[in-house]
Amino acid sequence: FIYLSGGSFTYPATLLIDKTLHIIGAGIHPDSTLVTGVTSLQQTGGTGTTPIRIMTAASGSTFTGIRFVSVDAEQGNYALMFGTMDANDDPADLVFQRCWFQGRVNLGFSESNVIPATTAFDECVFMGVLDGQSRSAVLTRCIVANGYNTITLSNLAGPSTVENCVVLGTIQTNSGVNIRNSWLRTSGTYAAYGCANCVFQNNLTPSAIVAGASPGSVELNNIINVDPASVFVSETDGNYEMTDDLHMASGSPGISYSTDGTDMGIYGTSSPNKPGAVPFNPHFRQATIAPSTNNNGALPVNIRVAAQTH
Repeated sequence: FIYLSGGSFTYPATLLIDKTLHIIGAGIHPDSTLVTGVTSLQQTGGTGTTPIRIMTAASGSTFTGIRFVSVDAEQGNYALMFGTMDANDDPADLVFQRCWFQGRVNLGFSESNVIPATTAFDECVFMGVLDGQSRSAVLTRCIVANGYNTITLSNLAGPSTVENCVVLGTIQTNSGVNIRNSWLRTSGTYAAYGCANCVFQNNLTPSAIVAGASPGSVELNNIINVDPASVFVSETDGNYEMTDDLHMASGSPGISYSTDGTDMGIYGTSSPNKPGAVPFNPHFRQATIAPSTNNNGALPVNIRVAAQTH
């Protein structure tokens, strides 16, 4: 296990993770990291295509409470990629919990020689494209927000699941993906395009069509032409900001609309997202340190810790 404190940790271009690691940060949201600050892995030097690489040999690794930040923190640059070549780009059983990706994420070096494996993303934030590279992934209670006027989710393959997510951008060129209980916002006529053999169930979208040019896809209980201003307490511009409140607004069509009877979006399911992305691991919640010692020569220190497991 590797525990990272709050703060920005820089790494040179193309840092390789080539063994199973469990890396735990202090958290990704300022609201829950007032004492420590958020934990960031920030690329310095190199180009936008030389991020952290996770190799096949790192199968079974887990990552919690970390921001992966691309060079210059640009959404068009890569924050994370699997492998450096076709021979080493298939790590299996990776888990990312309450992580933030500032930049593109590629689940493979290319779409060649794919070995079946599924990556799990739970309560994560993607500020850039998530490109599956013909691999599968499970996204639960995630915010995928490259911006409503561009591609956000692409090249995922079955069996993949996108469940109780907020997707701000086009879902394009996927196959065999089950997308349910989610908000799908794009600037176009279609919420998704070119998604063969996908299942769209109990989603909301402002678009007039759920899936276009998507042979074999199935649509069940989706609501189209939804006014974006009616869905969330605060999110109207189609771009995610940390000040957005993604709880259902009063009268929202997403209230109790998930397949399990809970709310649509990240605050649904039996284990809803926690505001502030509180880390799973014990963390400092408050620290009060006196400026000087007392009459006994002791320095009064009062530290409160908390842990969030659900």
